[in-house]
Parts: sequence; C-alpha cells; structure tokens
Amino acid sequence: MKLVKIAILSFGLAGAAYAQPDTIYNPNSTEKIPYYEQLYRFRVWRTVDLNEKQNAGFKSAQSDLTNFLLKSIQNGSILAYDDSLKNVRPASEILVSNQAVAEPAYDQNKSYFSNETASYKGKNYQSTRNDNKGNLPTDNQWWELAASQTEYFTKDNIVAIQIIEDVIFDKRRSRLYYDIQSIGLLAQRSGETTINPIAFINYKDFYNAVEKTAHSKDYKERDKVLWRNRYNPAENRTFTDAFKLRLFRGVIDKVENPDDRSIQQIYERNGRSYGESVFARWEEEMKLMEKEHNLWEY
Repeated sequence: MKLVKIAILSFGLAGAAYAQPDTIYNPNSTEKIPYYEQLYRFRVWRTVDLNEKQNAGFKSAQSDLTNFLLKSIQNGSILAYDDSLKNVRPASEILVSNQAVAEPAYDQNKSYFSNETASYKGKNYQSTRNDNKGNLPTDNQWWELAASQTEYFTKDNIVAIQIIEDVIFDKRRSRLYYDIQSIGLLAQRSGETTINPIAFINYKDFYNAVEKTAHSKDYKERDKVLWRNRYNPAENRTFTDAFKLRLFRGVIDKVENPDDRSIQQIYERNGRSYGESVFARWEEEMKLMEKEHNLWEY
C-alpha cells in the first residue's frame, strides 16, 4: 500500500512539474530558439516606410498589409495592444482619428427645424427643412450630414509600420535569426505631417492570422495576404514569408540599451545634430552585420 501511495504521489508531482509554464523559449517567439542556445541577442526597433519603392510589395490593389491589419483588428482576429503588449486596446478606440462631439440622439417624435442637428447611428445630421418630423436622418430630402463627423483611420492613414525584433545568433546552428516580436501601426492624420503609433500587435497573432488566410478554400481570401513581386508574379510570397526573407527595407530607430533611448535621443542629449543621428542609424546596421561576421569566425 505504501508503495502504491508513493507511486501516485510521484506521478502527481511529475504532472504538476509538467504543467508549469515553459521558460525555455520566448512565448512571443515564432522561431523558438531556446535561451541556452542564444550566443548573442539584441532587440532592435525599425521603421518600415510603406511609401518607399522597396516596400511596394506590401501594398497593391489585391493585397494591402495595412488594410489586412485594420480589418483583422476590427473583426477581432488580431488583438491590438499598447506599446507594452500587455494592455489590450479596443478597436473602437484606436481606429478613431478625430472624435467629434455627438449631437443629441434622433427622436422620431420631435419636430426639427432647419439647421437643427441630431445624431443617428454614429453620425451627425442637420435638418434642411422646418417641420421635419418622422423622417429618418438618412432621408436626404430632409437631412444632410453635419460638418462635424467622427473620423476614422483608414489604410491610407497608415504610412509606416514599426518592427520590433530580436536579433539572435543561434550558437548550435551558427546562424543569425531575426525574430520579430511585434508590429506597430504608425498613422498620419489627414492634413498633418506628424506620424504617431496608434497600436501594436503581437507578431505571433499576425503570423497565425496570415497562415490561416493563406490556407483558405477561397482563393480571393488567399490573395489578400500576398506580398507581390512586381517583376515576377511567380515569386509572390505571403506577408509572413516576406518578413522572414527580409523582403523589406527598415531603418533602425533604436537598439536595446540600458537607458532605453532611441538613436536620435542619444544624439540630442549629447548636443549632436539630427543629420548625425541619421548616419548613426546606418552605422548601427553595419555594426550588426560586422557582429554576425565576427560570430561566424568565432
């Protein structure tokens, strides 16, 4: 009997140990490189300007990366976070570009005068005639859209993305990996020149959404996640394959450092010019390449 109890207790402890969260891999990683196999690792922040010719493959009439991301956030297949990737942000919050003040809700029993306003299904309307009673605001014979409307970000407002990735040298396979962790959406409001991040998504969620769409039975759905080779359509790739093959150009903004400062912030604090920080971004790229070469020799 004692032996049976000991065996059951041992099995229970083994099961409890097996149920513990895995700490060998980064849970947000798609490469799954164990920590003990990482000879070298640095986190890098890059900005990918989608208006550049080298990144044109991500934007086409059939498939648009930013449109896919916005649609996925809207339908809930991809969650949007703040820059910490810990706090979920609702789509109704991040997609609002300019929040207009909502007018009083439309009342079908009220008689509206000319220029009087009302809110109906998220839009503000203005009466064009007197004695306007019982006519829905969608009736353009009695109503017109008011000047103040809530504006939403569209794919045209997303002018760039920020890629946050871990540059890892796998000592067992003697190979450098770019393990993307998250993607930030950088938007520009209409009539403005500043570009600001509106949301971040977990790259693993994005990877799963693309793979699911790429294997859809509907060929039109598959086309929505294709990076287009403008010179050879036979070489079209999915968005995730394009990222893995580095078929984009991204400028380094920050390399992991104890002070958590971007390259531009480092140069500003030292009284250096913005032009010098631009050359420093290119220099950081060269340093990464040189580091990879030296690790191969090692």
